[in-house]
Amino acid sequence: MNEPGSPRIKVEFVLIGLILLVALLFRVWGINFDLPYIYNPDEPIYVTISLDMFKTGDLNPHYFRYPSLFFYINSFAYLPYYLFGKYRGIFISPSDILGPLMVIGGVAKAPMPNTILLGRLISVIFGVGTVGLTFVIGKRLIGKASVGWIAALMMAVSQINVVVSRSIIPDPFMIFFSAAAFLAAVLVYQQGKTWQYLVAGLCVGLAASSKYNGGLIVLPLLFAHFLRYGKRAFKERNLYLALIFSGLGFLAATPFALFDLSKFLSDLMADAHEYTTGHPGNEGDTLLWYMKYMLRTANVIYILALLEILRGFYSRSKEILLLSVFPILYFIFINRFIVRNAQTLLPINMFSFLLAASFLIHLLDQARAIAVKPLRISASASIIGLIIVSITMQTYVTVTGIIQQTTVNSRKIAVSWIDQNLPKGSKIGIEMYSPYVDPTRFSLEGHWSVIDQNPEWYVEQGFDFVILSEGAYGRYFGDPERYQAEISQYEKFFNRFRLKKLFTDGGYEVRIYKVR
Repeated sequence: MNEPGSPRIKVEFVLIGLILLVALLFRVWGINFDLPYIYNPDEPIYVTISLDMFKTGDLNPHYFRYPSLFFYINSFAYLPYYLFGKYRGIFISPSDILGPLMVIGGVAKAPMPNTILLGRLISVIFGVGTVGLTFVIGKRLIGKASVGWIAALMMAVSQINVVVSRSIIPDPFMIFFSAAAFLAAVLVYQQGKTWQYLVAGLCVGLAASSKYNGGLIVLPLLFAHFLRYGKRAFKERNLYLALIFSGLGFLAATPFALFDLSKFLSDLMADAHEYTTGHPGNEGDTLLWYMKYMLRTANVIYILALLEILRGFYSRSKEILLLSVFPILYFIFINRFIVRNAQTLLPINMFSFLLAASFLIHLLDQARAIAVKPLRISASASIIGLIIVSITMQTYVTVTGIIQQTTVNSRKIAVSWIDQNLPKGSKIGIEMYSPYVDPTRFSLEGHWSVIDQNPEWYVEQGFDFVILSEGAYGRYFGDPERYQAEISQYEKFFNRFRLKKLFTDGGYEVRIYKVR
């Protein structure tokens, strides 16, 4: 057993400290992307809800497409922000904190960009915290700090984890509490103390109160309990205490699920309806899409994770089975839906990284046990090379994504061009993900998509220009077989009106058409 202050413990602290620093740097690198404009369609909505709660003191978010913990945390964060601003003479009252100006989804501007940076930094904190928990889980469950280091480093540089951990969305909160719940489930399996059940249940509730699908993290807790007690599992009261605390944790962080039950059920059903009926650009071929995404972003890691799952079943390793149960069942669950996106896949990443790291260390141990020295050295070097390659591939994808995200693209360039070249007072129709158009300078009308109306409607309504964005029409042209009708409608726009200006900077396309 390593004593506190021993050289090995010091090395562990140094290594995990460096990994956490890497995680932090990746997440804060260019965190002010797009500002003062906001091209994420969700951030302005969530900031507005949180700000309204802070300004009014009304703890009912009146919005339940996501549960409330995420909004509460962001709302409470405005208190020190406001007090500091008041001390500096910037704010007199909470109403002086200005929220985003939103025209349509993906088209917004922040009069006070720091309000956006604050929310993003909170996500960063939870994202980095998850990296730390990943290390602890790997060391605790597998019994080897090296598994924790490798898995934590994979999490630190993972592209999707970096993206969500620098955005004002519920996902980094859900992943953090899911990791905490799983760590508590590991303790339940290893020790089975009552407080561990209570903590596990509470964290399950908080994960579900961050994002509804986070509630599925109860599965490892149940499995850990049955691994520990076998046939006696149903007789152990701690299981029921954990489930009760799961419910209490959810309701403590989303209390208006009870106090505003009709609105809660309405929004919950609307969210479920979208996932089961479709969302343009994010639907169809769910399994194939997820497989391609995993191969594109970190193919070696997911393959290694799958191999470790198979090894766990073959060797009947309870630790590997405990680590495998959630990603297997969750992956089956999400493939039942029509809608698919990278964020939905996010909850299995930590488990995949831990499984991959465990398999790599297993291979390394096997290589080091080879009696013939040249073969031992060669095999060990190959495994170490595989570790380096798996992490390097992820890092490359992530760095490329950050550079692209922080590179000025057509939307920002088009903002200046529109102000300088279109007559003041022009009536302009815009669709989602278009450049921000100043509503005090122009007469604006936002549409989810310009094809919500036919071209002649825009003529009859007296529009001068329409602005089309790749973020809106690209989702249709990217799948021509599925969206033939929508593509045909867009082509009518392209042919009916004169192209005034085409922007393609930064790999993003914006089209401005003159209507009359």
